[in-house]
Amino acid sequence: MAAFSGILADEEHNIATKNTNGVKSVLSNTDIAIVQEEARLEKSEEPTTRWKRFIRALEVPHEGKPISVLRNPDLEPVARNERTWGFWSFFAYWGLPNFAVATFSTGSALLALNLNIQQSIGALVIANVIIAGFTILNSNPGIKYHIGYTLAQRMIFGIYGSYIGIIIRVGLSVVFYGYQAWLGGLCLNMVFDSFSNNYLNMKNTFPESVPMTRRDCIGFICFQLIQMPLSFVRPSRVNIPSIISCFLTLFAVIGLLAYLTKVNGGPGPLYYEEVTLSAGERSWMWLFAITIWYSGISPGVANQSDFSRFASGRLSCYLGLFIGIVLPGTFISLAGMLCASACKQLYGTAYWTPDEIISQWLNTDYSAKARAASFFIGLSFTSSQVFLNMTQNGYACGMDLAGIFPKFINVTRGTLFIQLLSWVVQPWTFFNTSSSFLNAMSSIGIFTTPIVTINVIDFYWFRKSKITLIDFFTLSKRGAYWFDYGCNWRALVSLIVGIVLGIPGLVYQAQETLKPNMAMLNYFYGYMFFIPLVTGFLYLGLNLISPLKHEKLGQVDPIDFFDCFTSKELSALSMLPFQDNIGDVYQYLDAQEQDSEQEYPIQEVAIWQEKS
Repeated sequence: MAAFSGILADEEHNIATKNTNGVKSVLSNTDIAIVQEEARLEKSEEPTTRWKRFIRALEVPHEGKPISVLRNPDLEPVARNERTWGFWSFFAYWGLPNFAVATFSTGSALLALNLNIQQSIGALVIANVIIAGFTILNSNPGIKYHIGYTLAQRMIFGIYGSYIGIIIRVGLSVVFYGYQAWLGGLCLNMVFDSFSNNYLNMKNTFPESVPMTRRDCIGFICFQLIQMPLSFVRPSRVNIPSIISCFLTLFAVIGLLAYLTKVNGGPGPLYYEEVTLSAGERSWMWLFAITIWYSGISPGVANQSDFSRFASGRLSCYLGLFIGIVLPGTFISLAGMLCASACKQLYGTAYWTPDEIISQWLNTDYSAKARAASFFIGLSFTSSQVFLNMTQNGYACGMDLAGIFPKFINVTRGTLFIQLLSWVVQPWTFFNTSSSFLNAMSSIGIFTTPIVTINVIDFYWFRKSKITLIDFFTLSKRGAYWFDYGCNWRALVSLIVGIVLGIPGLVYQAQETLKPNMAMLNYFYGYMFFIPLVTGFLYLGLNLISPLKHEKLGQVDPIDFFDCFTSKELSALSMLPFQDNIGDVYQYLDAQEQDSEQEYPIQEVAIWQEKS
């Protein structure tokens, strides 16, 4: 059990006695009831049957720390020694989605909207600035209280209602993990191609009905095997290799861009294409371009707290993520478009991914120079894909699954699970046509944007940036996140409405033979802006009709129960520090509960403050 404890009145005071003269209560009756309910959830009995011993053996390793149906060590607020991420760590965390194949090839989707390169980049700049703003707003539950996405879902949807937000994120993680792993396999093949001309020209033995080659399948399997050992690395420890991967990929992109534009003598024909859209059509395509780009990284925006909780400081987190989103997100996309444009003039085809460019070079001249370029470019992009997939999807899904089955799944087990499950989504089918890629990338944000909106409004508007932590791990009906039967129906209704309104536009986009309702289609094009408005005003309206009330709303814990705050943070929160010198508080409270003749109210006996 956890030793939730406070401050002794003095060295001679014995909390086991009922001498409460001059002792002032720190916890309310509600706090004590919550702690006692947590104790009952976390109570562990010695297994007496073979089946119970088997079930006990399946529990996650917890090294004496409490576990329950709501709690394991990976879900608790992050300890001080784990909060080591500074500017470069957050630059790398948000740089990874940009120093990647998907960003390099973004132009294929944007130019398909009949925008030119200049307008596509303009849309990306606007999108990146807005995304950075969304992400900063969504960071503070992690920065201030060191909690992840899973606990934030309990805060807005309720203890039971949180499973909806968690399951949505798990589903997206599975899809994106498979998608990024497939791209990683293509990058790894660039390394393998540099080793052997026979591998480069490997004969495909798969039937035509299978939309991949044997060579692609080998790269995908090998990439998956490379990622698996990283499941056993704590997420907070991958920041250094992530930084290195970002800079390796940056140099590879600069090399590609410099070589192709120099050999071509300029940016190529795509750069000079005219836009034939009318003013109205152009406006909606700008909105759609912004939405497409946002959608691709919206899961990372939603679960930002999973990694902002590792922040060593607020300012370094904000600056790192802002620069990591805006600068690489613009430059890498521009470089990809210019490289494709140069390739179109040089080779007659616009190549949108690095592996296509490398294949062109190797098939033209399998020389030492081309093989060296293939190896180093392949290694750079492979490294960025590995750490991108692990941080944005693998670890994120592990954290989410830990919130669903805390007693049996931790981050490591959850990450291994998604690696084995990622085959189910058949990611190779995403790349059959440009429209498939476009639809897949443009629809993800429909499911995450309402969650981000509700989280921001709830945290800042209703809770005034103040939340209690002990309430996250209790089934007590007196808990701050119990709401009605464990669900916050206001947030759930707002979430469902926000998602449902985006579905018709997605159907119209995917089924071009249907005659669209232009209002719903335009809503889909600009849902990055429309969903926050609809979801936000609906959530505010429902709370106006049925106000959210709880005695702990807008309050923090009186004591640092999880021993996770620094002295500076404790002072800012007016919170008492954790002390482990008075034994197990649970045992004491249980004893008080069993004492039917206690002389003083429990709130006066149980908890601790200095003598007046």
